[in-house]
Amino acid sequence: MNSPESLFKDRHYSLQSLITLITANYIVFAMAVQLSVSCERIHWFLWVALAGLVWYNYYTIRRNQEEFAEKKTQIIYAVSLLGMGLLYYLLGVVALHCDMVKPL
Repeated sequence: MNSPESLFKDRHYSLQSLITLITANYIVFAMAVQLSVSCERIHWFLWVALAGLVWYNYYTIRRNQEEFAEKKTQIIYAVSLLGMGLLYYLLGVVALHCDMVKPL
């Protein structure tokens, strides 16, 4: 049986903070894209929302360094960032049905 001292040393880090971080990223990013992207331009609010997400990600990763030090967690996080790029393309480009060709 483990002693109480080794119980805290052998702590198993779950993926709870990673799941929370990715979920918050997708929700905030999707809402920001919907509110600030149009056919003509990108509103400045999208850049403010992205800066807020960068700050939140930095703070969360800094607070949970042990969990984010694992290679598996880093790969999942990188794939989620690529997924946000795909989300921007789907919500900001494809869903708007903008006619990019302007007549002369």
